[in-house]
Amino acid sequence: MTKEPEVLILGGGPAGSAAAGLLARWGVEVVVVERWAGGGGVTGATGASGVGEVEPDGEALAESLPPSTRKVLAATGLLGVVEAGGFQPNGGNTALWGGEGRRDDFAGGATGFHVLRSRFDGLLRDAVVGAGGEMVGGVARLPERDGEGEGWGVEVGLGGGNRVTMRPGWLLDCTGRAGLLARRHRILETDAPTLAVIRRYENSAGWPNVDATHALVESFERGWAWSVPTSERERHVAVMLDPELHAVLEGAVDLTAAFEAEIAHASLMRSITTPARPVGRAWAVTASMYTSSAFADGRALLVGDAASFVDPMSSYGVKKALASGWLAAVVVNTAIRTPEMAATAVDFFNRREQAMYRVLRGGLAPHVAGTGAEGDAFWDRRAEWLADRPGSAVDPHAPDGPNAEALRDDPDVRAAFHALRLGSGRLRTGRRETADRPLIIGNRIRMAPALVTPRFPGGVRYFRDIDLLRVTHLAPGCHNPGALYESYSEWAAREDMPSVDLANFIGVVALLVADGVLVPGVGAGTAPGTSA
Repeated sequence: MTKEPEVLILGGGPAGSAAAGLLARWGVEVVVVERWAGGGGVTGATGASGVGEVEPDGEALAESLPPSTRKVLAATGLLGVVEAGGFQPNGGNTALWGGEGRRDDFAGGATGFHVLRSRFDGLLRDAVVGAGGEMVGGVARLPERDGEGEGWGVEVGLGGGNRVTMRPGWLLDCTGRAGLLARRHRILETDAPTLAVIRRYENSAGWPNVDATHALVESFERGWAWSVPTSERERHVAVMLDPELHAVLEGAVDLTAAFEAEIAHASLMRSITTPARPVGRAWAVTASMYTSSAFADGRALLVGDAASFVDPMSSYGVKKALASGWLAAVVVNTAIRTPEMAATAVDFFNRREQAMYRVLRGGLAPHVAGTGAEGDAFWDRRAEWLADRPGSAVDPHAPDGPNAEALRDDPDVRAAFHALRLGSGRLRTGRRETADRPLIIGNRIRMAPALVTPRFPGGVRYFRDIDLLRVTHLAPGCHNPGALYESYSEWAAREDMPSVDLANFIGVVALLVADGVLVPGVGAGTAPGTSA
């Protein structure tokens, strides 16, 4: 039997489910091949987000989703599903890092979610079916070229000896670390291998020494550890080791002993594991970083953790997978609806995925530098590795736009920021060069004007969800930056654009001033600006 769906997705983790649900809601015929209980699976596949995967012994790890994940969950139509899931709220982090204790509650009382991946993924797959997508429990074989074109053919075993050959218009590899197709393009970060050894704990009395909504993070001389609560009575604890330095391998029979030996070096983790009851033995999964030489192969996209995986220290596993699934859905929808834009959309996907990995990898550097564990092989090795791979501060293809923290420290931007006063007078237009660039507008990629400056020679349109061209259009008609903020906010509300806070907005105006796009006027006002 042969089926020819518009889109075939291999893997139903966060990336696959996010893409499938969106495409189904947009009227695209989509089929997802995923392992179900009692069924088969994608050959060699695990889940879609790093260490948070269903393991061979049936265990499933917990993961922390920060409040910012709500944005991508909303964009994929999954926020209500997750909010109704009854997951433990994620209120922040308690850290013992580099010997210094710190409590970080999320700003404004915002919360994310601590999720058990087996249940989280199940809810997302149910949402795909509810949106009209088709879920198939089966075993997908290695995709093969369908003729001499850019298409692919995939044989799927359905059980009972039944098989179906899928010849989709587009193929999404969302098979996580297994990378069914993605392994052909995988680039391993061999200079910093990491193994996560995990164990689950229960304590009927809870843990009075830690916040029940907080993830716990701790560095020690031989590695680092974290703990995620799935309820007020249960926590998962993981230690991150260098397998080459510790001689511990995934699948080793003495993982429990290895886990306990490392916990002995972590005082915060000892404080929660000592009074608790361990549930089952420890297990391990590879948590080493990797990327891809290309994120598309013909009419196939490598999505989520199939495409790249960032060290769990970044805390972006599930969020990254969801964002990648959303982007893949937009790209495929663009190619189906406007075939003449297919090549442009695929190139956009390649550049965005490359930037996402680069930015997240670069974000690890402050955590590594903050350990204070000089002379320790684990941390020295990672510091040297990151020093050779700096992130980019101005990449407009980064997942959240240019790096705001790095730009905030740019001397030109800081000077412009402090030159702005809310009553300082009208801003006039200076350098304003635009060029058509591919941008995500709605559920497609379209060619639209972007701002070109010396800092952004490739063009940029949005920064911190702020439309830069709209700012430059409104500025001459406003008598000061404060009025410009009010005018932009009114426009954003009318156009159903994201709302922005004043500090971020003034920061964007400072960036435009630093690049000569806007030029401050002279006024009599003396109201203080917002600090950087």
